[in-house]
Amino acid sequence: MSWFFGGERPERRAPGAIDLDGVKPWLRTAGSVSGWDGDGDDDRAAAKGRSWVEKCLRWCAAEFGEQAVRRDFAVPTADFLPSDLTTLTGRYQRARILELVDRVGAVMGADTRNVDLRVFAPGGLDPGRDGRSRTVGRYYRSDGRDVIEIDLEYVERPADLAGIIAHELGHLRLTGEGRLRAPWSRSDKEKLTDLVTVYLGMGVLTANAAHSYATAGRGYSVLPMGDLTSRMLNGASRADTVHRLGYLTPEQFAHALACCARRRDEQDPPWARHLEPGIRAAVHRTLAGPGS
Repeated sequence: MSWFFGGERPERRAPGAIDLDGVKPWLRTAGSVSGWDGDGDDDRAAAKGRSWVEKCLRWCAAEFGEQAVRRDFAVPTADFLPSDLTTLTGRYQRARILELVDRVGAVMGADTRNVDLRVFAPGGLDPGRDGRSRTVGRYYRSDGRDVIEIDLEYVERPADLAGIIAHELGHLRLTGEGRLRAPWSRSDKEKLTDLVTVYLGMGVLTANAAHSYATAGRGYSVLPMGDLTSRMLNGASRADTVHRLGYLTPEQFAHALACCARRRDEQDPPWARHLEPGIRAAVHRTLAGPGS
């Protein structure tokens, strides 16, 4: 197979550079997630979103290497997700969450040995200024170490907790490792962070979360600097501009997963059965389209 479905392997570009011309190796299709199909401007917006995903996947391939996408994808099974988080307290619960951080980090190729994990009671991280939202996840650097802060509300939903951790480790791999340069915009940096979770193996869990909250008419998004708020997860409407700030739509998640399946030479990927039905159907529809 030629490199990325066509063309010669390009030279590695400087971090932040995206080739907007040349060969487009990530297959583009007209398929979209059931329930999000549109026409006119909606179709053009969807096509633009798929094009953006493809360009950024090429960036990921140049930045993280071709083989990174071939590692095992994480799936929401008992083997991966802890089941006893709600029965533990204090340092024992924190230790189990740190084990999950290490597990997600192993999938994403993130070095978590330098990570300081800080956990807070629900609302203790940031109670929110509008009475509705609060920060539930955050990444930053402090004294030469990577810091991840997690709100303990999501210990009752370990798959969502793993998705939050994956997003914060995406910031580690991008910002913490110094991979981001101009011309990335603030919102594109946040969308790229979630795309990185797909490319580096956590896309099943992050896509499921985006699908679940979108079909419920709720948001799942992030704020600048990696803050992930409960309003985004549980209360923001689609009309809320903050909700859409820098986060992949379920359709873009599905397209990214299908592109990764193609790169992995998977026509019927086993991990797809763990996807929410709408996203799973979109992935299979893309894989069954032209170029398969």
